[in-house]
Order: sequence, then structure tokens, then C-alpha cells
Amino acid sequence: MSEKLEKQGPQGAAAPEGDVPVARTQDDPTGRVCQWEEDGCTVLRTNARTGPGCHDNCGVLMYVRDGVLEKIEGDPENPYNQGRLCPRCLAFKEMLYHEDRLKYPLKRAKEDRGKNAFTRISWDEAYDIIEREMKAVIDEYGNEAIWVTQGTGRDINGYGPLMAQYLGTPNYGTGFLSGIACYGPRIFSTALKSGGLFVCDYSQFFPDRYDDPRWEAPEYILVWGNNPVVANSDGTLGHWVVESMKRGSKLIVMDPTLTWLAGKADVWFQLRPGTDAALALALCDQIIKDDLYDHEFVSCWCYGFDEFAEHVSQYPVSFAAETCGVPEDLIVEAARKIGRAKSCCLQWGVAMDHTSEGFITGMACFDLMALTGNFENPGGMLAADPAFGMSVTWSPRGSVWDECSEPIPHPERKNHGGYKALEAMNGISPDALLEAMETGEPYPIKAMFMMQNNAIACMGAQPQRILPALQKMEFNVVVDLFLTPTALACADVLLPAACFAERIGITGHQPYALGAIAQAVEPLGECKSDQRIIYELGDRFAGRDHRPWDSEQDFYDYLLRSTGFTYDSLKERAWAYPEFEYKKYEKGLLRPDGTPGFATSTGRYNFYCAEMAYFGFSPFATYEEPPESPVSAPELAEKYPLVLTTGARKWGFFHSEHRQSPSMRRLHPEPEFLVHPETAAAYGIADGDWCTISNNLGSARLRAHTTVRIRKDTVSADHGWWFPERGPEDGTLFGTLESNINQLVPMRPGKSGLGASYKSQLCRIDKIEE
Repeated sequence: MSEKLEKQGPQGAAAPEGDVPVARTQDDPTGRVCQWEEDGCTVLRTNARTGPGCHDNCGVLMYVRDGVLEKIEGDPENPYNQGRLCPRCLAFKEMLYHEDRLKYPLKRAKEDRGKNAFTRISWDEAYDIIEREMKAVIDEYGNEAIWVTQGTGRDINGYGPLMAQYLGTPNYGTGFLSGIACYGPRIFSTALKSGGLFVCDYSQFFPDRYDDPRWEAPEYILVWGNNPVVANSDGTLGHWVVESMKRGSKLIVMDPTLTWLAGKADVWFQLRPGTDAALALALCDQIIKDDLYDHEFVSCWCYGFDEFAEHVSQYPVSFAAETCGVPEDLIVEAARKIGRAKSCCLQWGVAMDHTSEGFITGMACFDLMALTGNFENPGGMLAADPAFGMSVTWSPRGSVWDECSEPIPHPERKNHGGYKALEAMNGISPDALLEAMETGEPYPIKAMFMMQNNAIACMGAQPQRILPALQKMEFNVVVDLFLTPTALACADVLLPAACFAERIGITGHQPYALGAIAQAVEPLGECKSDQRIIYELGDRFAGRDHRPWDSEQDFYDYLLRSTGFTYDSLKERAWAYPEFEYKKYEKGLLRPDGTPGFATSTGRYNFYCAEMAYFGFSPFATYEEPPESPVSAPELAEKYPLVLTTGARKWGFFHSEHRQSPSMRRLHPEPEFLVHPETAAAYGIADGDWCTISNNLGSARLRAHTTVRIRKDTVSADHGWWFPERGPEDGTLFGTLESNINQLVPMRPGKSGLGASYKSQLCRIDKIEE
């Protein structure tokens, strides 16, 4: 990122050799006040990040009276959220001061797993136990017998690899998320096509946002498998879409459910779950047939177009209409709107990853963007490089922690399940690791270090397999805010993590700006930040000399050492926006060698992707039916005739979090599934009835919510449910398996090892007779 830094003294004069360079920014912090007194409160201007979980970094004002957080409000001056906050953040106090917060380290005898038999211990004793037990596993089975896992949200994704490095294990990643089916498939597959991740242009790269004269609202936004106004996922706030609509943006929405945005769309595709790639390929074919593609961009900046055009001719509109269950004329209409638009961008969601071949779907959608020249143009798709090169906060690079411990002893022992794509992206296979826990092959997994990963209740497919696998481990550590079903089931040592108001830090999970987390209150009890837990525990394995910092602030100064900021200087300004340019591929700003083009093997956008051929797949995006569907499994569909999609976001919850929050439970008190009234009537089900959703893998108990907004052949079920109000003594792990829809989802990735069938299963519904 040297292009974005210049060495200056305090007044802009040349700095002495070796001084930290000063970051070149867009925003001017002059006059920006980050702490003041108001009505007897100290007000801190800061950013919300880390627990409770979230995918964003909203600017907040925290009002503290006598050391207690009195209220939290959105910061109207912060360009990121411009004063808006979701219900979860507004109700943050309910989580921060909840009576069930973990406040002290706890231990429990292995034979008491599943029981609330924890006893309080000191941090030193907790570290002693972890050191002793982990080293015993390493001595007997090798470092690779430890699996370090994380959940989603929070800011742990950039720091968790350090914990794995301290333990010397190559096995680090999302815990029990089949196919790494959350953003990973899209990020990797589209990087092969375009050289990196690109995101919609909602003016979020500019500190003056919609008023910046360089920005133009996208003419069309393709909202694909996503409900951003509720989900606010992956560093994107849903109101950005709405603000773009106010400025002229129109929508094309792909979703089996009529969302609020779908109701405002020019075209809404109510497609069958799991068929998205067929629609994307047909849109490409129609645009080519109508000669609406961007000839200049395709000719100058793309590779393999002629072969691609021939390939997509196999996917005409008629094929997609029949496959997806949508009208042919809608596909033609959408293709022509996209092809004729001045600009268009792709607002995609996790639904793309949540099919067995979700690895491919993102590629097909990116092909649509390339075909119409919508890369690096105002209102198109923009490169999402880490702000100021701070990769640990966004897309962590392998070199971040190289100096902090000895190298991992046997990196080649990483369990990628034999999948070439996972090996190429240096990723684990959660599916293969669960099998290793069960069978000991290709080597045993004997210990777990789980950070903010409530796998049994949330991300883990087939939790009925995961639960016994965890309970037979020789040692388990869990770090979290609350006693979750997963922690109750398996933790031998349970460590209390701090919320964002109780710690310092830097923001992440978005590439647009860099910000600071300012501590507002003292941690409850003896809670510590995730980062501090990692490096303090790391001293037991790597030794104190491997840590080039002495305090938590030193830790962040170390990470910021090449950005032009220190923690204090970033805290004083609250946020910083790096310089920005459009058309980076024309200016040599995407490739490491500074030459024009994309950071791919060809230097161009790859319609033809040679790496895919190396992995044993078609070099072009293709369509394949989900393994369980009315088309691919007609005999199974006779018994389970409905398509099951899971995990649509709900107001108030972030996955399995916030079930303790009274106000969030009032928003959504019980587990539900959406079903069309005519479908419900055919099964003798009325609105509000408790029902069993079942298939060949398992069943779950949820309440019916009838609505005409969903396809008649589809039901959409909540995920992440457990019942903290029951307490840990009732022997059911807070009832987590009663309403856990993941019991109907196979722990089985797609052929690449990426993507999984969380949204494309078959099921039936039956009323529970009370």
C-alpha cells in the first residue's frame, strides 16, 4: 500500500528516515471531537465491533454515567452508518449487563460435560489447564490433532489464525460450517475470475458519501439471495440500497420470498432455491444474443469470451425458466434492462454459498457483471482491498502473524479433505475434520479451541453428529459471552469474552475505512478481549519473547505499524478513509506489479478459468441440480415434496445470538417457518400451529407462519434457535436440538469442497397435535 502513504513530519515536511509514514486520507478530522460531557454523561464517539456479533462497524455514541453505560446512539457524523443503528445495537445494554453474562474463567470435569457443574477459577489456572492439556494432546497425537474454530461476525476472523499458530496446528477455520458455506465459496471462486473481491458501489468509499461528485447511483442493483435491509451482512448496510433507490437506482431481485425490496423491484424472480446459476447463465446468454454486452470492456479486459458465448448458449431462457420456475419473459426483460443500463451492481447473499455447487454460482453472477462492463465504474463493482493495507480486519493474509511464533510444524498436514480448491485457498474442510473426529482418519482430532462458535445451535449442519463428536474429545476450550448450548455440551474450560464497550480495538469486516474501538466501561468481572486471551495464552506455547508488544494498545500499534496510524491517532479521529480511484484496472492499481489489468493469471477477467480446469471442473460456470431436489431426487420428493430453505435473517438476532435479549425476543419470540396458506391448508395446518418439519436426515419443531409472500412449493425455516430462559439444569442443552433446522441439513460439501445444501433440501410438514 506504499502508493497510499507518504512520509511526512507533523506539518507535512519530509519525515526523518525510519519514521512512521503518515496516511494519505480523504477525510479531514479537523474539529472532530471524540469525547465530551453532556448532561452529566461522558460521551464517547467510537465504533461498534465484536461481541455481540455483527458484520458491520457502525459509528456509535456511548453515554457513560458513573462508569455505567446509560445509552447508545448512532453517530450521525460517521459516514458509514450516518446515525442509523439496528435494533440489536440499540438494545446492546441488555446483552452487556445481562445477568447470564460470563464474567470469570470456569472449569469442569470431563465426565460432567453437558451438566452445569462449572467452578470458578483464576485466569492463571485456566491458562495452566489449557497449557497442560493441549501439550498432552500435542505430545501424543501431534499439533494437527487440535482444531481451532471461530464463528462468524465479531472481529475474530483476523486474529484466530494467531491462536492456531501458537498451538502449532494447521487446522483453523469456521467450526462445522459445511463447505465453509459463508462467503468463502464466493470470495475464492470470484477471485479466480477477477483477481479479488469486488462489492457494490453505494458511495461507501467516500467520506462525503452520496454528495461526492465522482459517485453515481447504480442504475440497477441485482439483489440476489439477500435481504440487506434486515441482514446488513458482510460490511453492507441495507439502508445504502434504499438511499441509492432515492437517487434513482432500480432493483432486480432474486428471492423465493417477497421481501420488502422485492416488492419495490422492477423485476422479481421468485425462483426455486438452489437454481440461481441457471438464471445467471441464461441472463448472460440473452445479453449476448441481443448484442447488449460491453464490447470494449470484453475485448480489452476479458479472456475467453468467444468460448464463453458458445458455452452459455447451452442455457437459453427456456432452460432457466423451466429450471427456476419463473416466466421466460421476465428473464428476457431483466437481461435487456441489465444490458442497456449505464451501471449495474450485484448485491449478493449467503444463499449463493448455501447450495452444493454454490462455489460456481458466484462465478456465473460475476460473469454477468463482466459481460456488461460493470467493474470499477461508478455504480458498478469495486475492488474491496483492505483499507490502508490493514488485512487483519478484512481478508487476513498469511503473513500477518509470521513474526509472532515459530512456523506451524507440519503445514502440509492441514486437513483440506483432498479437495484441490481448498488446498489452493489454504483452507480446511470442516466436513473432513468432523469425519476425522468420528473416525480418526486421516489422523485423529482430539482437542478443540472454539472462539464464539455456537456450532451445535447455529452453523453446524447435522448437529446430531457434531454433539457426540465434541463430547468425546479429550479436551475442549470455549471462549464466549454466554453459556451457550455448545459450551454447556462440551467445554472443559470456559473463558469470558468482553463486549465492544469493554475493550479497545480497530474495526474490520469492511474495506472502506479504518476506525478505532474506544473502551467505554470497565469489563464485567474478569472478562477479557478475544485478542488479549489469544496472545496471553500464546505466551504459554510460543514464549513471551515472541510477542513484540507489552499491552493491548501496543498490540494494535503493532498491527497498525505500516498504515500511518497508531491506535491513539486513530482513536482521536474515530475513522479514516483512504484515497480512492475508479477504473483501477486501467491504472495498474489492481496488480502487484503495477501493470494495467486484473490480478488474475491472465491479467484479465477470466470468462475461461484455467484454474477451474486444474481443479477438475469446467473452466466455465455451469449449472448443476442440487443433490436433493424435485428434479434430481424424484423418489425422495414423493415422501418429502416441499423445498426447504433455511437461515433467512430476522430482526433482532445475529445467528444464534440475542436469544437472551428481552426486547429482541419480543420482536421474534419463537422459532417459525414461512409457508404459503394454500400449502399449509393442504397439510391441515393453520397459522400459528406448532409443526414438525422433517426429512430423511431428521426433524425440528417450529411454529407455522402462513404468508402469500413465499413460493407454494417452498418453506423457509428459522435457524440458530435455543432457549436460554430454560436454564442449564433441564438436561436438554437449552432445548437446542428441539427446533434446530440444521438437523435436516447434511454435513456434505459440494464437489469442490466448497458450498453446502443449507438452502436446497427437501422436507415435509406435519401439524403437532397438542
